[in-house]
Amino acid sequence: MNLFTNSASFVSGEIEQILNSVVISVPNWKWLAIILGFGFLFLIRGLFIQGLILLKRSQKKWAEKNVFISHLLDLEIEKSISWILLSIFAMVLVENLDLTINLEKYLLIFSKLFLCYNTVRLVYLAVEAFGFVLEAWSAKTASQIDDQLAPLATKTLKVLVILIGGLIVLQNFGVNVTALLAGLGIGGVALAFAAQDTVANVFGTITILLDSPFKLGDRIKILDVEGNILEVGFRSTRIRTFYNSVITIPNSVVAKEKIDNMTERNNVFRFRTVLGFTYNATQDQIQKFTENLKYFLKQESIVDQTRMTTHFIDFAESSMNVLVNFHYTLNDATLEIATNENWLFQINKIAAEQKLSFAFPTRTLMVEGKLN
Repeated sequence: MNLFTNSASFVSGEIEQILNSVVISVPNWKWLAIILGFGFLFLIRGLFIQGLILLKRSQKKWAEKNVFISHLLDLEIEKSISWILLSIFAMVLVENLDLTINLEKYLLIFSKLFLCYNTVRLVYLAVEAFGFVLEAWSAKTASQIDDQLAPLATKTLKVLVILIGGLIVLQNFGVNVTALLAGLGIGGVALAFAAQDTVANVFGTITILLDSPFKLGDRIKILDVEGNILEVGFRSTRIRTFYNSVITIPNSVVAKEKIDNMTERNNVFRFRTVLGFTYNATQDQIQKFTENLKYFLKQESIVDQTRMTTHFIDFAESSMNVLVNFHYTLNDATLEIATNENWLFQINKIAAEQKLSFAFPTRTLMVEGKLN
């Protein structure tokens, strides 16, 4: 039945004819209704977003009492909420226009996709807000393991939201999720072989969290990598090196390798070096050097007097070696390198006073033969 059949029509005959003309099995007036309807919905969405932004600002003081709501309002939830409402209204509009089966089907699929995607995104943002709350709570606890578990738990929840949301979307679009999961179960053995490294990293993560050999911010050395712990992830550990790069090490490697946690030194540092003097140095020069160096170190209040060694230890291939080894205390770990530099300068000064020369690898070639 045509829409414009009343003799008292407000439109002219030509316009009525154009509106009642059929394009792709759908009258033009329905196409116009779809365009105007969706345009109106987009306009309503824009106004709704602005209204939500104003509401967020007005509710900010109230939200400060609820940490979760406060963090949630800081995120762009208004976009997802507006798309959810627009998708619902679009589905209602499409179902009431009495379109062709195929056109109605595709428009509904399009609207459902937007609805499902933005619903999952809204839940994802809620998990992110929960993660902020969890991290704030863990920062107040005495246990350091909470600081590592909080970001890991947040990431795990985000992955679960995406996986479960994806399965729900597939279910809504007619995919047999049960059969799909059963098929994945059959291929589980092959998947397990392919994911051996991933499984090893997961168990490595569990081992690290339970054993707690380090905490976030600790300075560690593992293999040839030295730096501060930046993050313990689900698969790997990230370390900020002293040349400001980030190195990622699989947790399976971290769990089985030897870890040197230098933060646990409790502000006690060690200075150790082996000095090689040339063989023209006399016994008296070396003895005076070790005595003067020991006397100097005894005047330093930061040096541990119970663990101090300055002794001649070896006749090396090209040098006479003296071991200098002692511990000292610093309140600021960042001063370690500068302090070690000062020790080296003092050692060089004392050696110069005794007129000692540092050796370097040398070879003496002796040629024997008869001259004609």
